[in-house]
Amino acid sequence: MSRKKRELYFSGAPVELDPRKPLPGEMTPERRRAFIFAGSLVGCFCLGLVLGLALAPQTPAEILAKSEALQEELTGAQKRITDLERTLQYRETEKPIKAGKLPADIRARNQQGIDRIAVMMKRFKAQGASELMEWFGKRWNELLDQPENEDRTGRRAATLALLIGGMAENMHPQDFVEWQASFFRGNWLAELHYDIDGDGLPGPSSARNPKDGFANVSVCQIAMALNQSVTDTQILVTPDMRCDRPQSRMSLFLQGSSFKDAIDEFVEAVQQEGFLLVQRKEKNVRLILIGTKRG
Repeated sequence: MSRKKRELYFSGAPVELDPRKPLPGEMTPERRRAFIFAGSLVGCFCLGLVLGLALAPQTPAEILAKSEALQEELTGAQKRITDLERTLQYRETEKPIKAGKLPADIRARNQQGIDRIAVMMKRFKAQGASELMEWFGKRWNELLDQPENEDRTGRRAATLALLIGGMAENMHPQDFVEWQASFFRGNWLAELHYDIDGDGLPGPSSARNPKDGFANVSVCQIAMALNQSVTDTQILVTPDMRCDRPQSRMSLFLQGSSFKDAIDEFVEAVQQEGFLLVQRKEKNVRLILIGTKRG
């Protein structure tokens, strides 16, 4: 059975268009605006979601892990800087020195005491401390062999400060202060324990103060200068003192009439700078312990 096919033909009659009405299949302006508005909302939502995920706060675990990684990097960088600065300081104290004034028996006595400590350090598996003592012994004899003016407050004090700072990093913290006290209490190292250059120092704290001045130097260097000046006072530092840090520097003029007055001025200045300080009297010896700055 055939199906009749209906065909429509354009008659050629003009078509009247109403501009207010869309053409067949054309979207109305209202729908177009609504569609654009909806698309904009979706786009903004997606963009906000991407930015939100990118900028979302990290979890506590992520923050902790990142903080620990950054702290490790900072610690490593600070240690490298400290090692480089200390190497430069070692070199500054190692200016060429000609053979000169140190008697052979004094040199041998100094070296014997150094060797004794170095051997003890090796026995306790502190190889770094042992090598540091060997460096110190060689350098101390060189300084005494060809002395210069103000060595007590300058080169010798700086060398002692390097020794103490380095030993703090190469010894167990619980052993460091005890070793330090024993080292300064000895009677074997020339110009630290007894006088060979005839200036009368070290002597009692009642001795006349030569009114030393220090400009932007380590607190430890000032302490080591005073340790070379008096026999009845010991100035020690805590294991974490880190005397080579910029914040451990200060300027000071010790103008008291006696070394006791000078040490009192030093104690007051150190406390005013914010360093921790503890002192006591033990067997007629004044013990002073200095620690890092508070806060």
